[in-house]
Amino acid sequence: MKIGLAQMNISWEDIEKNMDKAETFFVKGREKGLDFLVFPEMTLTGFSMNADRLGPCWQSQVNFFKDMTRKYGIGAVFGYIMPVPDQLLELHPDWNRYHNRLAVAIDGELRLSYAKIHPFSYGREAGIYQGGESIETMDWQGIGLGAFICYDLRFPEIFQISSLKSQVIFVISNWPQERVDQMDRLLAARAIENQIYIVGVNRVGEGDGLLYKGHSAIYGPEGDRLTGISEQEALIVADLDLARIDRLRAGFPLKADRREDLYIRLWKKRKGLPEK
Repeated sequence: MKIGLAQMNISWEDIEKNMDKAETFFVKGREKGLDFLVFPEMTLTGFSMNADRLGPCWQSQVNFFKDMTRKYGIGAVFGYIMPVPDQLLELHPDWNRYHNRLAVAIDGELRLSYAKIHPFSYGREAGIYQGGESIETMDWQGIGLGAFICYDLRFPEIFQISSLKSQVIFVISNWPQERVDQMDRLLAARAIENQIYIVGVNRVGEGDGLLYKGHSAIYGPEGDRLTGISEQEALIVADLDLARIDRLRAGFPLKADRREDLYIRLWKKRKGLPEK
């Protein structure tokens, strides 16, 4: 599985300009024979809180990536803002009206769509975007793929759940430079504790007064970094030996030693909840 990390300098809220730039990554990706091209969070807008203005443009952004995957023959992982469906708002009138979403497109079709479970309250995101309520995985040639967004990386429980079906988990981010070293450590930790490949993509440049310096990387199932660290706009490429996960899990069966039922009981006890 050959993956390219599209470490973009996203032009702030300029969808058309970012589309042009994203296509240059597809051109390079085709030259390198990529299976997947992975872009940062909110790929064509930057990490914007202007959801009322940008959210209604979601369909054109999704269509763009669908068209790119068909044109260049490369799967795409990308992020965008999308309104919460009306039927959900009817059931939950107190919800925020937008989701921060991730999608995977292959051959012109959406194969996975995920709403960020943990909006970043420190950065005002939680006041505008509604947290998702499901973990999504998909199959690609017999390999399970999972996906999360940025702040989700700090919550290991969801990675444990996803990794029951996933051998590769994508994490797309707009992770600011002052905490980027934490991102590096968390990506490696999620790979080690789940015995999977973690594919982390971050942006570079400046957006809405925040600075970003990349550090996009792929970590192997033992926490080894398969890519170099770059702080400039770049296409970063690595090959994944997917059979390595089966070998590691067979020889060092970490997952088999987990005690899920006990964890649940202890959590309920700590919270003062009934066990049944």
